[in-house]
Amino acid sequence: MAKPVRDLVLGTAGHIDHGKTALVRALTGVDTDRLPEEKRRGITIDLGFAAWQLGPGLVASIVDVPGHEAFVRTMVAGAGGVDAVLLVVSAEEGVMPQTREHLLVCRLLGITHGVVALSKVDRLNGDDEALALAEADVRAALEELAPGLAAAPILPCSAHTGAGISELSAAVRRVAAALPARPTRDRPILPIDRCFVLKGHGTVVTGTLLSGQLEIAADPYLTLVPGEQRPVRPLRARALHVRGAAATRVPAGARAAVNLGGVAVAELARGDVLTRGHRVVAAAAVHVLLEHLPHDTRTWRSGTSVQVCAGTAHTTGRLDPLGPRDGDEDAPKTMSIPPGASALVRIRLDAPLPAWHGQRLVLRSQGGDLVHGHTCGGGVVVDPGPRPGRGQRSRWLRVARALAGSDLRARVTALLADAGALAISRDELELRAGTHDLDAVLSDMCQSTDAVRLGDSRHVAAAVLPELAAAAVAVAVRFQAAHPDRPGLSRAALLGGLPGRVAPDVAAAALDHALARGLLELRGDVLVRGGTEPTPGLSPIGHKVLDLYIRAGVAPPTLKEVQAAANLGERQALDTLTALQKAGVLVRVSPDLSLAREHHAALVDKVRSHLRTSPQIDVQALKALTGLSRKFVVPFLEHLDRLGITRRQGEARIAGPKLHV
Repeated sequence: MAKPVRDLVLGTAGHIDHGKTALVRALTGVDTDRLPEEKRRGITIDLGFAAWQLGPGLVASIVDVPGHEAFVRTMVAGAGGVDAVLLVVSAEEGVMPQTREHLLVCRLLGITHGVVALSKVDRLNGDDEALALAEADVRAALEELAPGLAAAPILPCSAHTGAGISELSAAVRRVAAALPARPTRDRPILPIDRCFVLKGHGTVVTGTLLSGQLEIAADPYLTLVPGEQRPVRPLRARALHVRGAAATRVPAGARAAVNLGGVAVAELARGDVLTRGHRVVAAAAVHVLLEHLPHDTRTWRSGTSVQVCAGTAHTTGRLDPLGPRDGDEDAPKTMSIPPGASALVRIRLDAPLPAWHGQRLVLRSQGGDLVHGHTCGGGVVVDPGPRPGRGQRSRWLRVARALAGSDLRARVTALLADAGALAISRDELELRAGTHDLDAVLSDMCQSTDAVRLGDSRHVAAAVLPELAAAAVAVAVRFQAAHPDRPGLSRAALLGGLPGRVAPDVAAAALDHALARGLLELRGDVLVRGGTEPTPGLSPIGHKVLDLYIRAGVAPPTLKEVQAAANLGERQALDTLTALQKAGVLVRVSPDLSLAREHHAALVDKVRSHLRTSPQIDVQALKALTGLSRKFVVPFLEHLDRLGITRRQGEARIAGPKLHV
């Protein structure tokens, strides 16, 4: 059986006229300058491509990029999908402005494998000292601008004489053999870099397959995610080609040509993406972990305008700094990002761009003495589909911090918490968490009661249901107090009375939660508070006090506050609270604090859920979990100790013997 072919993409980089295209021709025999304008001017204007057989089972697709400062966007489009870089530096001129900018682009795109071709050594006329100085110049630039490439081998060579070409080829082969494999289990993501008509075949697009694999025998339809204002649409793939030959399967890391049916070239553009599933979205805003390069001269503030290069697409956008990557504090009211700093940033795009979790961006700024602008920063998309809203910066920052981490369960947990009572679909989880492989983590979260499945494809954080169940009980109690002559409340009326925005399937799940725990009872076709009779068995004062506790939620009134609100003396207030506690509608936490039964159940459920995933809970953790003040959190933890749900260990609590009861 033939050994499977390993595909990789090798991109060139370097200053204009340092010999990139000539070196590609010397290595592969292919002239990548195909446009008449390129032939006339003697420079590369657009992306060029060449196949290179590196060895048995190892084939490289070379992407030759332009070196002129006016074409840096085109360079980024070509470099976005490369596995390794071939940096070309003229031994005669050394490191030049576009050498430096291309190195910064490599750094921002996360390229850490490469080889340096120190070209045109024939022009040094055997001057070893000049050659040593050129090598030192390149090594210093690598260490300063692209530390990930600092150890890249530097090979003197000449495309004109052929000197050093075999050694350069061998060095590239060594780097290629050590490259990690691209992810093949993920969804296919193919940013389009060329669109053209091939006689006898029709519309053809090409690009580098960044992840997954393409097969069209069983399902010929792919999803086109465009930039600008065009709609997402399905397209039928007629055929696949790799290096000019028909293919049944294209693996990640390969250059691919896709013959598309039913679409004209005018309906496509460089920057569009072909994919399947829900990993890519046409985004109007993205949240990104950005690095502001030290050499930039301006500080990034809210509203700073930049050019955004994403994959093979680009547009302009405005920055809205959210906050630092690490920390638990909320987003500051205003924030700036000086050169050399990093932060989580919301980018509002002036035109939609195809975006996905983990996508690398390069930012360029205009102004100053540079006619064509310069690269000022870049980073990684952590949330390609943040939920909209005004005044949401603290929430956006909290979610972005979790999504920037490597722990998939933590990312899913943050998205469930962010969705709240609106729940979240599996498709949205796939997009924002950055993987389609969610079955194991979702199943585990449902089994550990951290999440609840709603139907086949939606989930809600389990902690949402006790709170909504308590709110449903409050609706029923208020109704019974206002209408003592009526048997209860209809299901539709109760669900319609829930506060805030609640998805219908979440409201139904919360009602089922309340019924299963006896917080509500179904009597005929109406709902009443569990454990009570339709006719109130409490005095009017008792109902008034109970309503105070129900309305207060998890932050109950103190005894003095009850006296003031209900206009009661201390003895009368104590007698009323005792009666409510005996009736089971209030739970005594401490001599001065009680909770409505449903709110007590909700808090206990939160603590139990926390202790299933964390070894302990303390005052600060419970404050963060509930939003309550210390004056309530401390007695509540002592109350949990008495119930056996927790057990004190130093300043913290661990799981008690009745945690799972």
